[in-house]
Amino acid sequence: MAWGQHLGMEMPASLRGQHGWGAPLTTIKITLPDALAAEASGAGLLAPEAIERLLRDKLAADRIARLQDARAALAADPPEVLTRQEINEEISAYRKGQRLAAGS
Repeated sequence: MAWGQHLGMEMPASLRGQHGWGAPLTTIKITLPDALAAEASGAGLLAPEAIERLLRDKLAADRIARLQDARAALAADPPEVLTRQEINEEISAYRKGQRLAAGS
């Protein structure tokens, strides 16, 4: 069961087949100050497509920020570099463990 179905929400018929989703959409209700709602509506920011774009852009920016944080952390404290021999030993140990677990 899709999340939107669990909430009793379904994709509006006018949006079915758009965006390649194929799954039900979730309807949300927000409360805004009247002046902000009027300004946002006038700018087209309350249209479903605009809200989707805003949310997707924010989520992408957050993913990029997390990636940059991870890169900075790795640069500050880089992991130990393994030699080719150490890598081969790790692979051999893993394969041996897999064979033992499989009983062969």
